[in-house]
Amino acid sequence: MLIDVLEMDVFFNPKTVAIIGASEKPRFGGGTTFYLLNSKFKTYPININSDTILGHKAYKNIKDVPDEIDLAIIIIGNEYVLQSVKDCIEKGVKGIIIESAGFAETGIEKYAKIQNELVEVIKQSKIRVIGPNCVGVSNFSNQFTSSDMDFTTPKGYIAVIAQSGVLGNVFIDWANSQGIFFSKTATIGNKVDVDEVDLLDYLNEDPETTVITLYLEGTKRGRELKKVFGRMKKPVIILKNGRSEIGSRAVNSHTSSIAGNDRIYDALFKQYPNVFRVDNFYELFNIAHVFATQPLPKGKNIAIVTGSGSLGALACDEIEKQGLILANLTDETIGIIRSVIPNWVSIGGTIDLGPSMFQTFIPSIKAIFKDKNVDCVLFIFSVPRVPLQRMGANRLEGFRIHMKVLKQAADEFKKPCIIVAFGSRWIFDYVKDATEYSKSDLTIPIMTQINHAIKAFRFMNEYNKSFYNDKK
Repeated sequence: MLIDVLEMDVFFNPKTVAIIGASEKPRFGGGTTFYLLNSKFKTYPININSDTILGHKAYKNIKDVPDEIDLAIIIIGNEYVLQSVKDCIEKGVKGIIIESAGFAETGIEKYAKIQNELVEVIKQSKIRVIGPNCVGVSNFSNQFTSSDMDFTTPKGYIAVIAQSGVLGNVFIDWANSQGIFFSKTATIGNKVDVDEVDLLDYLNEDPETTVITLYLEGTKRGRELKKVFGRMKKPVIILKNGRSEIGSRAVNSHTSSIAGNDRIYDALFKQYPNVFRVDNFYELFNIAHVFATQPLPKGKNIAIVTGSGSLGALACDEIEKQGLILANLTDETIGIIRSVIPNWVSIGGTIDLGPSMFQTFIPSIKAIFKDKNVDCVLFIFSVPRVPLQRMGANRLEGFRIHMKVLKQAADEFKKPCIIVAFGSRWIFDYVKDATEYSKSDLTIPIMTQINHAIKAFRFMNEYNKSFYNDKK
């Protein structure tokens, strides 16, 4: 590893923090100020116009603080940032997060010049800097954050590196609502210093992270990025935008990055067996969730259990598209299932239990997981809302038992499983409630897109075959 772990760790585990531009007003930075001043992290508010912030003594300048400062968070007007960074360097601060925006991304020469001056000042010092134009970091283990973050959800095992600010937090909110949880997140904005290469190296050694997601608009260190991909021990799932000419121009105005030729990035990603490119944020986090919670499959054979033959057929199409195989169940497994299902139930290729699902699911799912020809299991839940509501609480309790059996079988035979909840948000929440998602991140992933589930199985199979086995 080329970076010093402690250089990056100061952003996620600071002992002392200063907020330059601390405010008790309901504006950008106000939530961060309130949280940190009321947290276990020793925090000093810096505000040239205030003597106190939320009952805490405020300092006019970071150099006035009578303590060493590990991390400074800068939330002030762009024209004052350069001097504040110089003050931090003089103070001996180890790391800075610049959340202020209004630099090279504006396309205005005056502000691009300030950013260039920042780069030169940082290069001449030993300090490490994230930003500007970002919302910084969050650590879900110690609950440190430089942003507005909800720590009421369980700690997860997915790390996020996002070349964005607010968007990164928006999708963390969405992911949490899906039962997807995180270890560490970092938004890096314009990347005057710390970038995706530094954070990939750091997270590659992080014991709390098992899979890394990266939202990338462009890189300024292509050679170093190639080298770090070659060093990665963990799966890296990448969403790279700027595929189109219009998208490339939008990237430049967002974080001042040069998106570059998309075909070059595509070819780069394909060189590494543990680097996987996805098409959107939903796919990014759904697939990361599977990597974070499921064992790696031993092969390509997928068994499909469903209540809808049509959805099963669509899943079969996706299996073929992804180069995987619909599992050919053994005669013993078929016999067990036939012994419990009505004669009108179809179990040709997919296991379409239809309306008999609530009576036949448990013996069927046990037999399927036990089958030696099955490497992965996809369960498509497609019961409409109205009959479920009419069945009431007893049906929900019965379904919870089914989900516990599903989890137990997956754990016993160490085979990955994904649930696709097809229907309204009510159906998704019904399934999520039945799996008791709020209690643990280590459960069976639930998603709404069949193609995301099948692609996740493909990525895991490729990672296991091409990367993981070679590293044993």
